[in-house]
Amino acid sequence: MTNPEERKNDEATFNSGFRNRLPHTSNAHISRLNGVIMQSTLIGALYGALFSIPTELLIRWRSPLYRAFGFRIRVFYHTICISSAAAFNAEKKVIAFENQIRREEEEKRRKLLELSVISGTYTPESEGFKSKK
Repeated sequence: MTNPEERKNDEATFNSGFRNRLPHTSNAHISRLNGVIMQSTLIGALYGALFSIPTELLIRWRSPLYRAFGFRIRVFYHTICISSAAAFNAEKKVIAFENQIRREEEEKRRKLLELSVISGTYTPESEGFKSKK
C-alpha cells in the first residue's frame, strides 16, 4: 500500500488539468454573456424611456382621466414601459448571442473533424459504416 501523502500527490497531478465545466459554462463565455445582457438591457431601457416619456405627455394632454391619476400611477406607467422594453431587447440579444455561439461551436467541430480525417484518426469504419468494395 502507498502512504496517504503519495496518494494525495498522485490525485493532485491527475486532477490538475481537469475541470468539470462544460464549454458553454466557461468563464470567458459567461463574461461575454454578462456583457451582452448588460448592454442590451441598458439599450432596451433607453428605448422604453424614448417611448414612455412622449406617450405619457400625450396621454396627460389628451386624457382627463389620466390627469386625475396620482404620481404613483405615472411612475408605474414609466416603470412598465421601461422594464418591458429592456426585457424584450435583452431577450432578443441573448437569443442572437446563443445562435452566434452555436455557429462558433459548429465551426470548431467541423475543423476538428477535418483535422482528424487528415491525420487519419477518424475513419467511417469507426462510426460503423462499412465500405463497399
